[in-house]
Amino acid sequence: MVEHCPIIVAANRDEHYDRPSTPPALWDTDPRILAGRDLRAGGTWLGVNEYGLLVGILNRRSGREPDPLIPTRSRGLLCRDLLNHESAAAAAEFVRMEKDPYQPFTLLFADPGTAWIAYNLLGEIKTLRLNAGLHVYSNGSEFDVRSQKVDRAYARFAQVVEGLPPNGDDKSAWVSSLRSVLGDHTSGNGSSDPRDAICVHGDISGTVSSSIIFYSQSEHRFYTFTSPGPPCQTVFGEAVALNVR
Repeated sequence: MVEHCPIIVAANRDEHYDRPSTPPALWDTDPRILAGRDLRAGGTWLGVNEYGLLVGILNRRSGREPDPLIPTRSRGLLCRDLLNHESAAAAAEFVRMEKDPYQPFTLLFADPGTAWIAYNLLGEIKTLRLNAGLHVYSNGSEFDVRSQKVDRAYARFAQVVEGLPPNGDDKSAWVSSLRSVLGDHTSGNGSSDPRDAICVHGDISGTVSSSIIFYSQSEHRFYTFTSPGPPCQTVFGEAVALNVR
């Protein structure tokens, strides 16, 4: 889609305001990982590793309260587990064998050659290989059901892709344009539900941070730009880089 940048991710993190975390940073692990950290369960929601693998997870709405008698593993720990693998294919194989129970999720994992989505349904984790191009996902209760929010975000991101130089060298221009989409408050059809906007501001939860990640094929390097608050209010800082083997 963009010359020299086979992976570009722009994502808001929607979470409870009182859930502590640290922003993306380099972890002292083998392999080396660049990711944020959930301080409650120890996992992450989005990260990359030195093998060239990117992993991100979305918590899907379940439509009902979780059963307290059925213990589930933190979804962020599954995201962290996948960041130990060397490729998207290896991550897909690991996910297919995973037996621990989780609340509903959508899981993305990609390397410069392939990209996959995984989601859980009725106790089973299903995987789907993605075609090259633009893909947009939300935390809606159904994995593959279209929504006005997803359609609106897709149209906005497609406009950004079409309007910028294809070489991807001017990352600051990309960050500025992607930020305008991530900070959008349009809810569509007069909805009063704050969750219908791309940038969410609720009473107890909402968009707490935002990340934009590029993989530079020519440099063999990931660049992660982070907004430490909702992107409508806070700017993205300087990139943190991770070299790929």
